[in-house]
Amino acid sequence: MNITIKSIPDDVGAALKREAEQAHRSLNGEIIHRLSRSLAAQPSPSPVTPDAVADAWAALAGRWKSDLSVEAEISELYAARTGGRDADFTW
Repeated sequence: MNITIKSIPDDVGAALKREAEQAHRSLNGEIIHRLSRSLAAQPSPSPVTPDAVADAWAALAGRWKSDLSVEAEISELYAARTGGRDADFTW
């Protein structure tokens, strides 16, 4: 797989180049090395279940502050939603 990374801040690019040279790796090798270590250190996220979503909403219940009715609030939320990517929200 080939990936192009754009707009790397100068200080980050310089640090990566310096670290690559010290480890006798190419810049590409250093980036792959660091990404691999970073991903290996993170546990895989647990799948979101309907029960987890319900628990999250229950934890928020009664904490929402709004002068709008529930129906108006829902309309505002839908109006503010961007198109984004296609997503399947069926369980």
